[in-house]
Amino acid sequence: MRMILRHTAIAIVLATSAACANHAQDEGLAPQSTQPAALPLASPPATPTTTPTATATTTPPAATATATVADEAFLARCRRAAEYSRKHDGEVLVVYLDGKPVFEDTIGNFTVETLHPLASGTKSFSGIAAALAMEDGLLSLDELVSTTIHEWKEDPQKSKVTVRQLLSLSSGLESLGSVIDNPRNARAAGMSNRVTASINAKTRAEPGERFIYGPSQFYVFGELMKRKLAAAKTGDADLVAYLDRRVFKPLGINPRFLRDDAGNANLPGGCRMGARDWAIFGEFVRNGGVHNGVRIVGHETLAELMTSHGPNKAYGLTWWLIRDDADAADPEDALAADMVADRLEERGGAMRGRLAERARERARDSGPDADSAVIGVMAAGKGKQRLYILPEQKLTIVRFGPLEGSRGFENREFLKLLLGM
Repeated sequence: MRMILRHTAIAIVLATSAACANHAQDEGLAPQSTQPAALPLASPPATPTTTPTATATTTPPAATATATVADEAFLARCRRAAEYSRKHDGEVLVVYLDGKPVFEDTIGNFTVETLHPLASGTKSFSGIAAALAMEDGLLSLDELVSTTIHEWKEDPQKSKVTVRQLLSLSSGLESLGSVIDNPRNARAAGMSNRVTASINAKTRAEPGERFIYGPSQFYVFGELMKRKLAAAKTGDADLVAYLDRRVFKPLGINPRFLRDDAGNANLPGGCRMGARDWAIFGEFVRNGGVHNGVRIVGHETLAELMTSHGPNKAYGLTWWLIRDDADAADPEDALAADMVADRLEERGGAMRGRLAERARERARDSGPDADSAVIGVMAAGKGKQRLYILPEQKLTIVRFGPLEGSRGFENREFLKLLLGM
């Protein structure tokens, strides 16, 4: 059964990762301040509005709402969605409607400004950096990564990887998630520099052949950007500094990034920020790259991130795609099957190879219909950290939960409640 997203009804498949597996819980890292149809981003951008001061709740089940911005029926749906989120360990919920914060719900000592790990929600910042770098003439999606990462020039597989493949997680590079995402394993492996480890990672497939989710490709992209910025003499020390100058400061937000012992920013999963700041960032994306009437990044360049570029049709360039396809299985299951296949292949043997291929077939067969329309995007992290952007609904939604919690939370059920399906 398929239902199209229009006004008050939505049917969705949300491509999230069961292993969004992330990277923000690293121990001992110090916080640092600083082809298919495209997503219909707002064009022209919504009229800028002044964000009012919102009152955060501290005791359940109360929640705040600005009744002058949204009608009571919508606010009632927000309350039901908040109750569902709380039932599954939700800590913070923020809803923006057409540029205005209309609903905020928090528990305990949390506020909408409390810094919170985004886990893999951090990954989508790299896509925005890539869009800016394209417009600044620093890179193109189809250039070879080895043009900048010279260590890859002589490798028969890595030398063929493009920036597009790196950002769509189809470079073929092994994940390294079991080491990078586990501080104990990282220490045991003597991994103090995650960039070096990622550049030296093995390849598991030919470029463009397979979607491999994990942190290594983001560390390589971060190093690529660092070298590009140095060559262009922009004055930005790395990708985080570039984003701070080009995006975060203009938006008035202040994310914090964790770093490894070598000073490399944890781009796959080490950002912490408040829910309201993440929502402001989401609004900038929903409005097609415009904030308060000022264009920060081009609409078409930004939309390029929100299309499928690789073998996983549920993933764009660092963003998960929300497709109008109610028939497909939950992509979390598909990704879990793919990771099982990776582990089988690593252990070797003909029998394990056959089992791995069957797991990959299940992953492919259960994915979304590639012909279905992209109706929104999502940044997602472990513990069901969520930034939902639904342009047709004029909605930006942030949901936070504990990194080791929220296991019963389902994206589809949450948005059904919020949108009155």
